[in-house]
This record gives sequence, structure tokens and C-alpha cells, in this order.
Amino acid sequence: MMRTKISERGTALVSVASISVLLSGLVFATTAFSVIDLTQSRNALDRVTARYLAQAGVEDALCFLKSAVKKTSFHDPLLGLHNIFKSGGTVNFKVGRALMDGARKMGEYNVTMTGSEDSGGMNVTIRSTGYLPAAPQNLPAGERVKSWEALEVVVRFETGPSRAFQNGYFTNNWGWFYGSTIICNGNAGSNGQFDAAGYAPTVTGQPIYDSLDWVGGKAVLSGYHDDNGDGLQDGRDGGIFSGWDVANAQNMNGEGGKRSNQHDFQEYVDMPNLTDLSGYEAKAVAEGGRIDIGGTRVVDAVAGDDPGEKENVYLRGTRENPIRIHGKVIIRGNVIISGWITGRGAIYAGGNIYVPDSIRYVNPPTSPRPAGNKQADTEAWLTANWNKDFVGLFARENIVVGNHENETWRAEVNQWMTSSMNRSDEDAGQDRIPNTKAGMDGKTGTADDDVLEGDGVFTVEYYTAQDQALGLIPDGKSVGDPVPGSGEDIDGDGVRDSSTTLAGDIDFKAPLDPEHWGGNMPAGGITYGSVASISADHLDGIFYTNHSFCWYVSSGRDAVLNGSLVCRNEDIIYETPHLVFNYDCRLLGGGAGPIKGLLPLVAKPLRVLRWEILSRDPNRYLATP
Repeated sequence: MMRTKISERGTALVSVASISVLLSGLVFATTAFSVIDLTQSRNALDRVTARYLAQAGVEDALCFLKSAVKKTSFHDPLLGLHNIFKSGGTVNFKVGRALMDGARKMGEYNVTMTGSEDSGGMNVTIRSTGYLPAAPQNLPAGERVKSWEALEVVVRFETGPSRAFQNGYFTNNWGWFYGSTIICNGNAGSNGQFDAAGYAPTVTGQPIYDSLDWVGGKAVLSGYHDDNGDGLQDGRDGGIFSGWDVANAQNMNGEGGKRSNQHDFQEYVDMPNLTDLSGYEAKAVAEGGRIDIGGTRVVDAVAGDDPGEKENVYLRGTRENPIRIHGKVIIRGNVIISGWITGRGAIYAGGNIYVPDSIRYVNPPTSPRPAGNKQADTEAWLTANWNKDFVGLFARENIVVGNHENETWRAEVNQWMTSSMNRSDEDAGQDRIPNTKAGMDGKTGTADDDVLEGDGVFTVEYYTAQDQALGLIPDGKSVGDPVPGSGEDIDGDGVRDSSTTLAGDIDFKAPLDPEHWGGNMPAGGITYGSVASISADHLDGIFYTNHSFCWYVSSGRDAVLNGSLVCRNEDIIYETPHLVFNYDCRLLGGGAGPIKGLLPLVAKPLRVLRWEILSRDPNRYLATP
């Protein structure tokens, strides 16, 4: 019995010892797993942090590329990118760049960029690696990278017509439809507030499409914008597009009168920069641009480029001997143009464009607009009219319609030109829109105030030594010069402009005679009143200026513009039954088809083509600059 009892006691002791060992093992295992789990969690957190560092490097590169485009856009929207990658190799953009959170360093990133150019634009491949605690180049000898993540992002840069040309009427300043007899058959828009002032104008709207292709001679639209958000593609989209609010529109008619078709606080629409026309000149010469009247060549690609050639051009066409235009033509000075015109082309003027009387197409479209706004109607209209006359008139300075020497014309236009509501001086502040100092909330002393407006300082960016090293300063500019188009330089010429005036900006500075004007100027010269009228009530064409569009018209007929009007400030006073804007649907899809290449260009918003996480680090062995 004793043995049995002693045996049981020993068994109990062995069992207790076994359990203790087991518990100790469990505790050890649990502790080990906890350590492993904690380590895995920390590693996972490090990888997430490293990926955020890599993303910060991508954003750094994108910001740099956008700035490069902006700093050279007055010459060529993509010139900066061409210069950065002109060697064709890979650029070591950032090596060991620290990302700081206040005084604490989060880690570092390396970034390389490679540019690949083609006829339509440029692809840039960005490879960015985030490192913890630092990039290999900055680690002490013997220390290794704790964690890294690498990204490869491919973005696309292209040029194209400004989105402003999606409208029958668009202003870079405030949009004004102060009249119940204003009709816009298409879209209307502005970068500033769009104001109807309680009148009852009509905006029919025009659906927007991403592209227009030509298949077997037929127009095919694609990429319909359902901007009223009803889920339908029924032709009832489009309307009014405003960078601020659409004000006092309770009485408006058409689709633009519906709240669903009034698009407030839209993204700022970039205006083309015509400060430097040299790029357009090169294309005009290469493409053989020309203007003929009555069988005589009056402009060959560029007017004013040859010794003794007049840089101002007078063009007057009749139905029998119209102005015949082919392709792009550059006039370095001013243009006077009126009468009958035919062909497909564009005139770019380095000065003002004067339209003393109506301009009419010899072969206009069968109707100003399609039978309806549905896609099938629009495609049928485009197919029938793709080869009809199409002309663009694009001025670096102002466009002046009618007889601006007439006293009534001057009094009416000047009253609106000098109004505080229609300011044009370049002291408009950070948002580049005048009369917005109180911000979008309309209250001064709040966070959204535009404190730079009206401060008397021309606030712009300036070229730096780094810009020079990177090839971002175009010919004719130097370190310390304002960057054209930056800040308050609204027209993009790099010079502060005061308000537009009749005497300073509109009136002729040279006599109207053959000594100062080419084209078909009569041998004895002209007086402007003999060719100009305040009844210039018909305008066929696309009109663009980033200054003032001035038009006083008095007629018993409707004042009609068939095409598109895009300007910074409009000084339009009409005394006609109606003022009608008929949008030319050949502008849809970004200026494709027969008008491709005629419109002035801007840099389109970049597109991300690919965003990929890499399994290897492409930047580990970069050389520290």
C-alpha cells in the first residue's frame, strides 16, 4: 500500500512538473508569437509608411512637371517638358529627399523620370521609391534600409483646344446676360460669376463629347457628358458653366434655366496664350497657310516676316471676290477684315482684329445648328457640313466690331468698358477674377478673402537660376523676369496691364493707307467710316481674344454670331431685336476632323495611364548629385 501511495504521489509530482513545463512552453510560445505578430505588424506599418513616402515622391514629380508646363506655356505648352528630356535619357529628379512632419523626419525618397515624346504629346514615366529610415545613399556605412516600397506611374501630357471652345459664349471674367432677348443656342460660361440680373435670356445647352472621329466620311461622336446627372443621353445636357455661382437666373429659359443644368463653381478654364506666335508661324509656313483675294495672293503664311513686308493687313471680300483662306495665317500686326470669306483656316493677329462690318461665309453650313440636340441629329449635321466654310479669328490684343470711330459706338462701349463691374486691370488677386475680394462667401474678414486683389502689387512668379539650369526659361526671358501667365498676369504676356481704354488700346496708331497696310488696301487708302458700320449684325466664325471683345450694334435685324465667342472681357451693347449666339458643332470633340490644328492650344490636364507597385527597387543605386 505504501508503495502504491508513494507511487501516486510521485505521479502527481511528475504531472505537476509536466504541466509546469507545458505552461512554460505555452507562455514562451505565446510570447514568441506575440513578438512575431508585433514584428509583422511593425513591418506592415513600415511598408505602408514607405509606400506613402513613394507616393509623396510621385506627387513631388507631378508638381514639378505641371510647373514646367506653366513656365513655358506662353511659347509652347510642352516646351518645358521637351527641354527637361531633350537628351532622351532618364532624369534623376530627387535623390535622398527627406519628407518632414514638422521637425520629425518620416523617411526619404528617390525619384527618377523618363520622357517619351510622340507626335501627339509626351509620356513621362515616374519611378519613385520610399525608404525607412533613409535612402541608401544617406545611410551610414554598414546600415541597411529597414523598409522600402517602389511605384511606377506613367502620365500623359498633350495639347488641345481650351475647354472654353465648348461654349457659344465664354468669358474669362464675369459672364453677363443682361437682356431678355439674348439667345445662346449652345452652352454659355465664364471663369467668374455668370449673372443674368433677373432678365430672361435663353441658353439651350449643348451636350459635350470627348471626341469626334470621321469614319468613312461620317461624323461619329463619343464620350457623351451626362452633366445634369439624370443618367440619360437624351441631348438635354449642357447649359451654363461658371467658375463662381450662376446668379439671378430665376427667369432664364432653355436647358440653361434649369438648376440641374446650371453648373456652379467649376474648375478654372485655361485660356490660350498668344503672347508668342513664333510656334504658330513655324506651323503656318510648314503647312502652307495663305490668303487670296480675286486670284491674288495677299498673305503667304506670315505677314511681316520678310524685309519691307507690311505687318498690318487689310482684307475686304465681296461675294464675287471673297477672302479665300487656307490653313493658319499669322499677321504680326493688326488686321481689318470684313465682307465675304471662304475656306477653312484661321488668322492669328499679334495686335487687334478690327471687323468694320459683317463677315459672312460664302459656303455656310446648311443651317446654323442641328435640327435637335440628340447625338444622331448632331452627327447628321456634322456629316453634311464638315467641308463647309470655317474660319477662326484669334487676336493677341482686342477684337473690335463695328465703327469704333462713331460717337454713339464709343459712348456705349466706353460706358461698359470703364465700369467697375467689368474691370480689366491685372490686379485681380489670386483667383484672377476681379470683384471677388470678399471670397465665395461674400464676407470680408474671412478665410477665403482674396487679399491680393486691389493691393496695387503685380503678384506673379519669377524665373529662377534653377529654372535656367533645367531649361525652363524660353528665349527672350531671363532669371528674375515674371513668368508669363502666372499669378495676376491674366493675359499671359508677363507685363502688368492696366484697364483697357479706347484711346490707348482700340484707336488706330497708323494711317489707313498702303504704306502701313498690306492685303487689298485701296491705292488711295481709306477712311474707316467709309467701310465701317454700327449695323455690323452678322458674324460668321470663331472669335478669340484674352482681352476685350468690343461690339456695339444697332440694326432692325437680329445681331447673330455663328460660331463661338471666347474672350476675357466682353463689351457688347446691342440695339437689335435679339442677340443670338449659334454654337458651331464642328468645335465638338476638341477640334477634330476638318478643323484639326486651326484652334489655339493649351496644355490639357495630364492623364494617368498607369499606376503600378514594383517588386524591385529601380532607384537603389542612384548617384547622389
